[in-house]
Order: sequence, then C-alpha cells, then structure tokens
Amino acid sequence: MLTAQDRVLAGVSGGADSTALVLVLRELGYDVAIAHLNHGLRGADSDEDERFVKDLALQLGIPCLVRSASIGESAGNVEAAGREARRSFFQTLAQEHGFTRIALAHNREDRVETFLLNLMRGSGSGGLTSMGAVTGNIARPLIETSRTEIEGYLKSRGQGWRTDHTNMDMSFARNRIRHEILPRLASLFNAQLVGSLSKTIEILQQEDWWMEEIAEDWLNTHGVDGLDAAALREAHPALARRLIRNALRRSRSTLTDVTFEHVEAVRSLADEGKSGKSISLPGGVRAAREFDRLVFSTTDDVVREFDYDLPIPGTLRIPELGREFRATCLAGAPEEAELSEGPTRVLVDGENLGSCVKIRNWKPGDYYKPAGWPGGKVKKLFQRARVPRSQRGRWPLFVRDSTIIWVTSFPVSREFTPSAFSKKIVAFEALEG
Repeated sequence: MLTAQDRVLAGVSGGADSTALVLVLRELGYDVAIAHLNHGLRGADSDEDERFVKDLALQLGIPCLVRSASIGESAGNVEAAGREARRSFFQTLAQEHGFTRIALAHNREDRVETFLLNLMRGSGSGGLTSMGAVTGNIARPLIETSRTEIEGYLKSRGQGWRTDHTNMDMSFARNRIRHEILPRLASLFNAQLVGSLSKTIEILQQEDWWMEEIAEDWLNTHGVDGLDAAALREAHPALARRLIRNALRRSRSTLTDVTFEHVEAVRSLADEGKSGKSISLPGGVRAAREFDRLVFSTTDDVVREFDYDLPIPGTLRIPELGREFRATCLAGAPEEAELSEGPTRVLVDGENLGSCVKIRNWKPGDYYKPAGWPGGKVKKLFQRARVPRSQRGRWPLFVRDSTIIWVTSFPVSREFTPSAFSKKIVAFEALEG
C-alpha cells in the first residue's frame, strides 16, 4: 500500500475511521498531510467537523488542506455527488502538491456494504470487488479492520471523533444495509457474516485480477484498433463481456449507466452479417462494427469538417488531423528519388492546378477517377478498400474546383496523371505528424 518514500494525503472527515487513519499513519512515521472537504450538507455540524479536523492537524503537527464545496441534490444522488466531489478534490491536491498516495479510511464493514449494494444492482465481479485495498494511487489501509477495532484504538488513546448523525438516516441505501439488512442476515444465518463475506470478497478479488490478466493478454493480441469480431465470437461469453467493458474504458468511457443489456448488444455486433451496424451507449460512446472489427468512439473522436488551401509550392498543417501536407514543384530534369511515388506521395500534372489546391474531408456524392481503377463514388472506393467508417471523415482529399485530384493512399486521378508531355510536375505529400 505505502512505502517509506511515499508522501501521503489522508482524506479526513473527522469521523472515527478517518481520525484513526491519520493517527496510525502519523504514528508509523509517514510523511502525511490531511485533506478535508467541507461539503456544507449538515450546516453548523459541517463547520464543526472542519474545526475538529484543523485542531487534529495542529495537534499532530501536520499540514491541513481544506476546501468548501456546495453539493446539492441536483447531481441526482447526494452520496454519489459527495464521493465524486471528494475524489476530485483529493486528486487535484495530490497533483498540485506532489502527494504520491491518497489514503482513504474505508474499513471492513464499508467493503461488505459496498459488496451488497453492488450485488443487488446486478454488478459483475469488478463491481463486487470495487473497493480494493489499492486502486491506482489510492490506498485503503484500514480495509481489513473492523469498526469495533477502530473505535477501540481511538478510545485506548483518549482520542475523540465526530459523529455524523446522517449515518442513521434510513433514506440512504447504505444506512439501510448497515443498520437493517446486515444485522438481520447475521441474526438469521451467520453471526460472523461480515468476516465471511470479507473472505468471499478476497476470493473474488483474486479471481477478478486473474481474469483481468487474461483479458489484457487477449486485447494485446486481438484488440488493436478495435476488437477482432471473429475472435470475440469464439471467446467465452464471460471473457467477451469483460473485453467489451475494458475496450469501453480504453475509449474513455466511465461505464456509468452501461448495463448488462448494453454489453450484450455490443457483443451481438460481432455476429455474422453485422458490418455497418452501430449502437449508441451512455456517456456519448458509440460501438460500431466495421468490417471484421468492433470499434469504439466518443463524440470527441469525431473530426470536424475541414477545408484548407495548400499553396503550390508550400506546406500546410491541418490541426483537425494533426498532419502536414506539402506541395513541391519539380523543375527541369528531376532526380530519380524525386520521381518516387507511394501511398503518401504522388506526382501530378500541375499545368492547370493554379497557385493552390484545396484539402478537405470526403463528402457524400464525391466522384473520383483514380488511374488504373474504375471511376466511381469515393464512398464505394472506401468500401472496396475496406476503409472503416470511423476513419472516412479523417481522409484528406486534394481538390481543384470540383474535381478530385488525389485521395490519399490511392492513385492520382486520371485527369491529373503526368505524361512525357507534361510541362509542370507537382509532388503532393501527406506527411506524418
């Protein structure tokens, strides 16, 4: 969880768990500071919490970083909004002040409560084990310690703590789990229920890590530029679902509101005959079947329309593509190297080009007559060449008036192919980066 070299930011609310956490960290000699978010949800009590935390920091001789935030029900769920506000606050402080670890005070009962909450929501193993001992730069040093042990530790040192009376408010799902459901289950089935479920969580955690390793190996083999549809069809359904969720994460999805049904709908895109089909998912993510692959994109990935003039000769950078393009006039008797062509470089008859050409996106209805190929719509050209739909909007076209000169990676237009009688030859290049 922590090394002697770590600078630790402890999230402290003033409750028993977080008070014990910072005391333990200080006692063990860690370089620790306190972070406290006054969310203002409990009025004067919230201000008293802040004063308590500041006094505790003064008592321990450690820095205390405090911020106030307004959290209302407009966020949809007060508990969730509070967690998100604290998470954002802690991560911002860690980045600004160079803390290598964030320590949170979740205990054994918190972990079991989260397990039950997610179980009743229909979570998979990832959700059931979401409160891990270490998650990224977050550590939970008290995750295997009970509330009774924590309060006993504080009492033995004569250390008080703040009590949040909203923890008794049964309108919150977690409080119903804590005060009604868990005690009832323990009395009916197993007096040591919390300990037993903790063991179950540990088993699931290890199995989840193992499955994650398998999924990452699969993605490294079959998950470049989307998911291999045939390989996904052959994968066990449990693995396929995990692969889809991991691919969504790689596409910057938080998986918020992504349900089992959503994942199954995406999995169905791997079936035969689904090329060209797509599904919109929560969070602005789109899953699409493009030929033999499933690809994922967000609204941020959509390239806006672009239309720029490339001077002849000259260089142009197109920010929407992050690429440069160059036009060079070949005078006299060009060297053999200057006459080379390929997917990113072509020679054109420049006599009728004028002083510049346009570089723009493909548009529906564009017609193209590439040398050595049958003429037709650019869309059909893309289909024959198996250019994924998600990439077509990024494909630069060189245009003179309404005539397409060159679609990059394809042959130059027959109308602009140079001959032995060409008086002016221009080289167009699509440069990387």
